[in-house]
Amino acid sequence: MMVLTKKRRVGMILLTILILAATLSVFQHYLNPLQLLTVIIPEDENEAVRHFIEKLQHPEDCNSARKIVCPLSPPAGFTHLAHKLVNCFIYAAWTNRTVVLYPFRGPIVRKEGWEQFFLPISDNCSSYSKPAPPWGPDHQKHRVVKIVPHYAEPTPELRNWYEVPPPWVQAPASVESPMAWWAGHILQYIFRLQPDMTEHVRAAKEKLGFVEPIPGMHVRRTDKLIREAELVPVEEYISSIERYYGNKKKGAEKRVYLATDEPAVVTELQTKYPDYTFLSDMTTVTGANNVSEASR
Repeated sequence: MMVLTKKRRVGMILLTILILAATLSVFQHYLNPLQLLTVIIPEDENEAVRHFIEKLQHPEDCNSARKIVCPLSPPAGFTHLAHKLVNCFIYAAWTNRTVVLYPFRGPIVRKEGWEQFFLPISDNCSSYSKPAPPWGPDHQKHRVVKIVPHYAEPTPELRNWYEVPPPWVQAPASVESPMAWWAGHILQYIFRLQPDMTEHVRAAKEKLGFVEPIPGMHVRRTDKLIREAELVPVEEYISSIERYYGNKKKGAEKRVYLATDEPAVVTELQTKYPDYTFLSDMTTVTGANNVSEASR
């Protein structure tokens, strides 16, 4: 097993945070998730959702609060862990529970835990290490349940939860994809950075010339192609980017944040699409490539 230094773990986290920042810069304002059109949403409507999440995550009494224990294990990639957390928050919102984390260890976030990089998901109720019954049809009978949402059975109840926000989370009428808007708020809450990480991200963005809004591409290759997926041509990635810029004023500079674990992808995109400017930290790209190669 490859041991990641703290510097390299920070670099991998930075790479993912920047691709998420590029996504979130347009994510909450989708009219249509495929067309990436931007609308202006009144601040008070966004604030109501933020207040709901804050209230859910800060119960008056943690000991008596109904909870969902979200185990971020077995060890997995950073975005996989983020996916699990979003699912946990979706479950929690529909069942009026507080999300708490089960202590974990992984190749990216090690003994320091989630809070090495991010603010606690709650100031007074953020972790739980006691045994808890698994999520099931009788989940309402239990004050505390433990789930791994990624592997939950897709019952009609759960399918509905993944299609629309809970009825007490009202998306603005101007949003055609309420679920994207709702998930965007969850992601924004989850990824509140610690002060030192905020400075790392600020410096990285300044170095790259990262200016929002900007579309992002995350192109995985190396070990991903061995065990999990088939190669997706860069043309399929760029088609979505072209739709985004197709809605922009003619003559707008075409800038894209590119995250990848394969240096050749950067060269390929620059060669095939010279009218685009691809922002990519080659030190991080090379580091991610070395980690991926070592994990084969």
